[in-house]
Amino acid sequence: MNKAEIKAAILESVSAELDQWLDKQENIRSGYEYESEFMKVAQRVNKLMLEKSQGQLPGSRNKKNDSTLVSGK
Repeated sequence: MNKAEIKAAILESVSAELDQWLDKQENIRSGYEYESEFMKVAQRVNKLMLEKSQGQLPGSRNKKNDSTLVSGK
């Protein structure tokens, strides 16, 4: 994925989270509930941004190697 695709994916996900937050915000009456819900949304947005910005992850370092590749037989 290139930079523009990553940015679009992040913005789309964050936009959905923001829409949910704005809908839920209208029904919150206590300050404690507002803060706790706000922190949950902020953590989900942070997680989304981190996951989507990582791109392609490398293979496992602990994967068992194929012995035929090493020996050449």
